[in-house]
Amino acid sequence: MSILGGPLLEDAEIEELLRKYPRFKGALPHEARLWTEAELETYLASGGQRKPADLSDKKSVPLNCGLLTKARLKLAELKVESATSEYVSYCRHRQQRSNFCSLPDAASCSPVQRVRQVSGVLTQPVTLVPKRGHDPIWRGWGMSFWKEACGLEYCNCRTRWPAFEHDEPGIDGICIESGLTEYLEYMLVVELQDPACMEDQAMAFPRLQVGDFCPFITSCSRFFRDHYHAWSPGVEDLTLRWCQIYAAIFEQDPLLQLAQFYRLHFGVIGAVSRLHKANHQASEWLLQLEGQRLFFLFPPEDGENLYELQGGYDESRSDGSFGFAASCSEVNVFFPSQKRHPLFSKCNVQVSLLGEGKTLVIPPGWWWCAVCTQPSVTMHHTYWGFENRLGFVDTLWAPFDSQQTSVDARNSMRPAFAELREALRKDDGRQDLEQLLGH
Repeated sequence: MSILGGPLLEDAEIEELLRKYPRFKGALPHEARLWTEAELETYLASGGQRKPADLSDKKSVPLNCGLLTKARLKLAELKVESATSEYVSYCRHRQQRSNFCSLPDAASCSPVQRVRQVSGVLTQPVTLVPKRGHDPIWRGWGMSFWKEACGLEYCNCRTRWPAFEHDEPGIDGICIESGLTEYLEYMLVVELQDPACMEDQAMAFPRLQVGDFCPFITSCSRFFRDHYHAWSPGVEDLTLRWCQIYAAIFEQDPLLQLAQFYRLHFGVIGAVSRLHKANHQASEWLLQLEGQRLFFLFPPEDGENLYELQGGYDESRSDGSFGFAASCSEVNVFFPSQKRHPLFSKCNVQVSLLGEGKTLVIPPGWWWCAVCTQPSVTMHHTYWGFENRLGFVDTLWAPFDSQQTSVDARNSMRPAFAELREALRKDDGRQDLEQLLGH
């Protein structure tokens, strides 16, 4: 599809046209997939002399796509005049500082420890680097893979992720529903047009990100059942056991329940996630499937220095039990305000530049934000062990504890959740589930 209209050209369509014009011996420009079939055929027939337009010249033909048009219309409708604060600050940080992996206003800035394997209960984040020669099952699970597997599924594209209950209407609360394929096309367009994340282009190319895409309970459910056991980086993860207990009480499929704790994050270049920590004392691991993300992490004791804001579950901003932050911070980590946030200067930040194949493991209570320094695909798993297991119950209870849930509905679920909480509290990991549940 042309960049001004229809779908991107498939590889098979391009190969067919190349066979039709065997005299063409040059290399196709990287933007050729953005042309229509007729435009590419004209280019090949002319021996590479007649391009439909110089797509690298932003003044002649501005790149566009359906999602980008929707985003611009939404900004105009809401009379938004500036991009999100995180993105504007990152643009300045990138342009003004030679080392964009550092936060000069923090007390210290050190790299996250890199390890070859994870053992025991972690109190510090680690970046797991795969062993040499290791050929993981997920190699090649990038944008093209997910487009083929679940490109027709819909996803929520947000200007700020994760969502927060107290976000004001306007730039902070924009959420546009889109097909995944449409979002992937948008990622390519923005990468071609604004790869340097220029501040003066922030409104022309608004950054949207898909933070909690979960095809594992729908189109990729069989795929999940076949492969989930091979994804773990070796952490102590008892979430499957808790899901089995939940399923026995609520008479549900434990693997379907487990699947919702695995999410995909798709980020256009320059997408910045907000500073937050995982809900309900969860641990997290993030596996970089394609591209690169830059993570800044802060220990739990820095919560006071980050001026923690607390919110709750909001059905209109959440995806089930996910997609929202109960604790976030409005501190500008790149250019903190000395007047509003002077304590940030006491923070001790750790940094991880997460490239393809690497996994970042984050213990409970750690704060983090991330920047997509390249178009990015990340698998994100939220999990619990013995030390934080009751957070699993709190996560599933959150939608019932919200203002959108009726009192009758909430009360009808209390006995089952009380049983679940008691079962997890008693579990020592040695009893089988029937014995634990008294069945």
